[in-house]
Amino acid sequence: MSKTLEKKKPNIDIFEKWIMFTAAITGMAILSAFYPVWGNIPLIVLPSIFVLVFSKPVFFEKMKLTTLVTMRIVTVFAALRFFNPEAYVDMILLALIVNILEATFTDLLKAKKICNAISGFALAAAVATLDGHWFVEGALIEGTDYYTVTGVKVAVTICFILAYTLWNWIFVSNEFSDSVALMHVGFLSAPIIGSICTLGLGSFGGFGMWLLLRANSLAIGGWLQIGAKDWFEVQYADSKFSKFVAWTKKPSSQVVFMIINLALIAACFIITFQNGGLHYELPEFFANSRFA
Repeated sequence: MSKTLEKKKPNIDIFEKWIMFTAAITGMAILSAFYPVWGNIPLIVLPSIFVLVFSKPVFFEKMKLTTLVTMRIVTVFAALRFFNPEAYVDMILLALIVNILEATFTDLLKAKKICNAISGFALAAAVATLDGHWFVEGALIEGTDYYTVTGVKVAVTICFILAYTLWNWIFVSNEFSDSVALMHVGFLSAPIIGSICTLGLGSFGGFGMWLLLRANSLAIGGWLQIGAKDWFEVQYADSKFSKFVAWTKKPSSQVVFMIINLALIAACFIITFQNGGLHYELPEFFANSRFA
């Protein structure tokens, strides 16, 4: 084998592992979205509990994964109508704000990454422009239902997706190793790929499902990363990707990313106010539930 092929093989090997990893997360996230009970339990809830019990994660990992699996259990309860599933929509948006602020304060206080922290605070505020509902009537698969977004809010969601994805990856690359940053390219790509793959389903899929797919992929990625973090650190090490990460960490690059993020977030608010502004109604917790 030539020296050229020997040099190229490791990069191909990493790419193949990344493809398999990303495809697995995407598939599991979609299944868990369409099957909020029979997808969430075996693919997210049970593996997360096993990792918490047997992998002995550090405190921060344990707290993070516990929060994620709790929201997945809440999803199961919503699907089983233990409470009004429309209330779950508010819960997932609140969880998103908490998740963003948690990372933002880490950027601000620990990493001293002011530009990404500014993007994070703006992104948390932009959650107010998101909206959705628990899709029940005429579900694509009989007996299933799930969170989705329709109408003009899809445009807002797409702007939010772009801002969130850029902001979150910058946070990850600032906070963790380059190997973990590469792994999170798969984490962040999975809900976008899932949204694109379901575009042909009309109101049953597309970017209206992104928030639910992101919640699912984040939880799946959580137990995978904690359970096999040593493997990822070794298998995803790549010098070329490390050079790219180093470029993104330059102050000038961080300023550019912040400007892009703020422009996308501004678009969320502009589209929202051009179409009636912000609206919020507190749903009755037990309406449309088996206890109503």
